[in-house]
Amino acid sequence: MTSTEILATQRLYDESEVGRLEQILSGRAPALDQVSAYAGDRPLTDEERAFFDALQQKRGAQFYCDLLYAVTHQVFAPATAVDLWSAILRHKYELSDLLKRNIRITVAALDYLGNLKGELPSATVIAEARMTDIVRLTQRDGLTGLFNHASFFLKLDGELRCYEKCQRLVTLMMIDVDNFKGVNDRFGHRAGDRVLVELGASIEGVVRATDICCRYGGEEFAVILPATGAVEGGLLADRLQAQLACDQPGGYDVTVSIGVAVCGEQARTSRALVEKADAVLYEAKRLGKHRTVVNPR
Repeated sequence: MTSTEILATQRLYDESEVGRLEQILSGRAPALDQVSAYAGDRPLTDEERAFFDALQQKRGAQFYCDLLYAVTHQVFAPATAVDLWSAILRHKYELSDLLKRNIRITVAALDYLGNLKGELPSATVIAEARMTDIVRLTQRDGLTGLFNHASFFLKLDGELRCYEKCQRLVTLMMIDVDNFKGVNDRFGHRAGDRVLVELGASIEGVVRATDICCRYGGEEFAVILPATGAVEGGLLADRLQAQLACDQPGGYDVTVSIGVAVCGEQARTSRALVEKADAVLYEAKRLGKHRTVVNPR
């Protein structure tokens, strides 16, 4: 398989495996040391054997994508992963026999893909702990520490899949700071940054542990409310409005406009739900700002 083909299948696979980075952070993905044991670098424990049996049964052909990702941090399509894993294992055993010592699966994979196949021409060794840090950084907004714009859509997609499978409602709250340009113009951008940081903290302090707080962009925030209807979402938005009056983010009398919308037949995709919530957010702005508008349908 050429590098171009790998990139093409990677894009297709990424679309269906949007939770892969979250699996690393949550511990649901197999760790490198576990995969190394599965490949024969050390004996598997009974717990690890049970873990891999359950994972293989659950994931099917994608099980081998998980193994390869742990070893290479590269995404391979299920159609090629099974054969590729077998080829790397064979290469590991051949190298071990030739050199009269155990060659670990990471070394075998790097040699096979980089030197024999030329498919990882610029491969870099990254410690697993460092990889977790990198994953965490890619998910978070650098200023507020909330989930960033890209993570927002990944997480909203995941919640909407739950809606499709079991009709578990998800409500979206879009929040925009009123007259934010005036804060920047009068007090400077550092003051504006303080407002955004403290506003993000206020939002996290009001919502529930299961809710997902994101910085959508600029002075706009979004909160994904799993297993929540429009009425409950509206009450949560009102609570946030009241809390901000007490917190005064950045030391200023900052207000927000909030649009709340629930998924449904007319909002089954993340883009459609965002448009639905944005429409009522703009209605809140039109009505004079510092208010919440809820779309109940």
